[in-house]
Amino acid sequence: MKTQFLALCLSMAAATAAAPACADDPYVIDQRDPRYQIALEHLSSAAQALSLAQTELKKAEASHPLPGLDLVRMLSQIKPVEETINVILVPERKRQRYQELTPDGQFFFTPTRIGE
Repeated sequence: MKTQFLALCLSMAAATAAAPACADDPYVIDQRDPRYQIALEHLSSAAQALSLAQTELKKAEASHPLPGLDLVRMLSQIKPVEETINVILVPERKRQRYQELTPDGQFFFTPTRIGE
């Protein structure tokens, strides 16, 4: 019993000693960090701008064929950037969706008559 308690204490001490080392790791992300949240806002804006750029390029090509406009090459250059941004944004959007649940009225009931 004492050896198990001692092993538990040593493992807890090792874990608390390793915690500050993880804080300096550039691959560990603190999602509460305001700089991280600002960076995600900028990535989200960039993703929206890339999506808008793709639709505008397609509209420009559809309205009138422009000489020298290689739409396929331009869209193929935008696609990898958009995919890279989505690798970061999709898990964050999923995390936000489950973190900030909004009640839809199903859980609240306003009585229609007094006494209900």
